Amino acid sequence: MRWTPVPDGDQARWPDATRAAFPGDALDRFAAMHARLAGAGYGGEVPRVFAITARQVAERLGTEPALALGPAASRVAIKARPRIAALYLHTAAAIARKLESPAFARWQERMLDVLRAAPESLLPLLERMEMLTERLPPEALDAWIDTGLRFAGRDAAKRLAFFRLETPEARRLLERHAGEDIFRTLEQALVAGHRALWGRVPPLREALPDATGHTPRRSSFGMGVLCLPSSFPDHRGREALLYRAAMAHVGAHLDYGGAPFEVGQLKPMQIAVVSLIEDARVETLAMRDMPGLRRLWGAFHEIGPDGVATAPSLFARLARALFDPDFPRKHGWVAKGAALFEAQSGRLHDPAISRQIGNLLGNDLGQTRVHFNAKGYMVQPVYRDDNVGLWNFPDDMHEPPEQQHELPIETRDRRRAEAGEGPPNRDPPEKAPGSLSVEEVAPQDGEQLMVLPEYDYAARVERPDWVAVNRYVPGAGDPGFWQRLQERHPEALRRTSALVSQASVGQRRRLKRQAEGETLDLDAAIDAAIDLRGGRLPDHRVYEGTSAPNRSISVHLLLDSSRSTGDTTGSGSVLELERDAAGILALAMDRLGDPLAISAFSSRGREDMRITEVKKFDDRLGMATGMGLTGLRPAWSTRIGAAIRYGGRSLEQMASHRRLVLLLTDGEPSDIDVPDRAYLVADARRAVQMLSAKGIDCFCIALGDTAGGRHAEIFGRGRFVTIEDIATLPERLTALFLRLSN
Repeated sequence: MRWTPVPDGDQARWPDATRAAFPGDALDRFAAMHARLAGAGYGGEVPRVFAITARQVAERLGTEPALALGPAASRVAIKARPRIAALYLHTAAAIARKLESPAFARWQERMLDVLRAAPESLLPLLERMEMLTERLPPEALDAWIDTGLRFAGRDAAKRLAFFRLETPEARRLLERHAGEDIFRTLEQALVAGHRALWGRVPPLREALPDATGHTPRRSSFGMGVLCLPSSFPDHRGREALLYRAAMAHVGAHLDYGGAPFEVGQLKPMQIAVVSLIEDARVETLAMRDMPGLRRLWGAFHEIGPDGVATAPSLFARLARALFDPDFPRKHGWVAKGAALFEAQSGRLHDPAISRQIGNLLGNDLGQTRVHFNAKGYMVQPVYRDDNVGLWNFPDDMHEPPEQQHELPIETRDRRRAEAGEGPPNRDPPEKAPGSLSVEEVAPQDGEQLMVLPEYDYAARVERPDWVAVNRYVPGAGDPGFWQRLQERHPEALRRTSALVSQASVGQRRRLKRQAEGETLDLDAAIDAAIDLRGGRLPDHRVYEGTSAPNRSISVHLLLDSSRSTGDTTGSGSVLELERDAAGILALAMDRLGDPLAISAFSSRGREDMRITEVKKFDDRLGMATGMGLTGLRPAWSTRIGAAIRYGGRSLEQMASHRRLVLLLTDGEPSDIDVPDRAYLVADARRAVQMLSAKGIDCFCIALGDTAGGRHAEIFGRGRFVTIEDIATLPERLTALFLRLSN
């Protein structure tokens, strides 16, 4: 946007503060920008906020960052709405107070990036920007925004949900980028610590959001499962301690608790008080046996003896009074509760006292007309669970009668999830030519195997838990595959047999103390010299040799089964030729005794990386393998990086001297949720590098005259080969493998 100087006389209309912030010709540029915004039809709010914000930014960071706000606000008003442009300016004023000039300029660029890529997402992002900048340094904020833009590809609704923090992934990634410890990063240490304390560990789960999308902030147990919140965002720096305290509290319930209480005619307030007494009872018993728990739990009893006598406040004070005998009991209800509990100190092994004391205290509190909002009640202190596991709630608690108060149970819907009841099925996509029917390839038919990371080259971050790998069963195959393979490729099988007889791979071993050889064994020679000096007959075995190599190689063969492999060649489809080549290689490796796994892969976005396990390492080569190969069908896209990581995961467990991921594909990486092809290329290259660091080799065979464009970039020189005549694949694959394995 060009600016036009204004006459000197017009400068006098600006306040002194504005003229001081924009000295010299900067005031002319500011005035021209203000006039341009005022005359652009955006309404009076945008130029008014621009005048205020630009002055504040100029005073803090200088005139150039301030004047840059004008063109940016204009672009936001045009592409989004004037109201969002005004919000952008308001937010910029707040951000300028936190950042220095280079970081503020970068922030402005990022907002314009979002405007270009996802204009609908700018509003929710700006609404949460002050919170985001409080929790994230600039580099982490950039990475989180990039993740949001890539989160759903072209799905604007999913992007909106991400930037509104309505999805668990958005909240989890925010916590991770903020450097906060979360359940997934601490799980292994928590399991070890809990087993050391209690001698056993119940199955752990990350707490699922409820039907409204609300994420639980308290632990919960029941049906043999312990669910922990994904994070404790308000306790930064103490997350690990808090998770340990929460698990120790549940451990006390499991060791010292009894059968679940029956709800009967109890009101929500009485249920809450009985639960509070039961929490104190099991903790007291646990601290008698393990006094160190007092220090762990005591760090989170932070309530004071004074304050407004609300139900949550009184509950928290009573919890501390029962935990700490020295806590001042200024409120009569708290003092009575502590006295009743102490009077039963000899009966603490009987859970019935919790119900007796809780009933009395609940009735007393109800008569004082203290308001209790059951729906919003959160158990205090924060490490204590949500009390679901203490009660035998009736099935109709999901839909309580209108006259009842609903006790907030953050994990009710999790019971359905643990029982295997999932969300309603999505509408199926259109059937792609050459693919399976919608019913055969629907994602709900797959079984999730694992979640894999993925690398974003633009943000320079590897996003953990990003790609869901789902296992699918191959379609109905041909039981006579091996016989027909012999009929189709007799010459290739004959040549393969000759090559196999000459193959060797493995690690040579040093053979010490040999009777003959070309190299002395230094240790044996020294021993022989000592024997000679001592007048003893020396051992004549003073040479060193090398053993013949033993075959020690494991291979995971990955077959691209994306939609493009359904294209036909003169000898059949690409997938059929891949299938025959895999069969010939499998026969050769079976004769050599080399472990082989065969998997086909395709993808339908990062939420459905589709793996069909044709043969595992431990499976015998037989009819089932042939039927699995012939049951493959081409469909969907090619997420190569995720396929490589999956193959590498299986090879990590193999003890072979050489471990190889062998990839057959007819195209470059692509997927329906990634418009930027360079993104998946960079991710695949990263996957190859990560496996190489673990001692796992990757080799690619690119099929077709247009297939190898980016594979040199992904795999590196000498780690890929292009076969332009796809019909020769069955004959060439085994020869290539044997060349690689020598």
